[in-house]
Amino acid sequence: MSAPLPDQATQTIAVLATCLAQAIGEKDPEFIPAFEQKLEEMYAKIRDNSYFPSETLQAVRLVSDLLRA
Repeated sequence: MSAPLPDQATQTIAVLATCLAQAIGEKDPEFIPAFEQKLEEMYAKIRDNSYFPSETLQAVRLVSDLLRA
């Protein structure tokens, strides 16, 4: 069974974060790989932490996926 789709607010935040990262990456080519690494680290950090709602985890994963698209 696949995970439910992120809600509209989560999608919006992910799209805006992705656009911002891409804009910075155009000026600094080293930014995107470093940002992707930070996203992976954050995803791993919050994945097993019940403090964060599932939407937060979805947003981090969605940004990562959008950067790779």
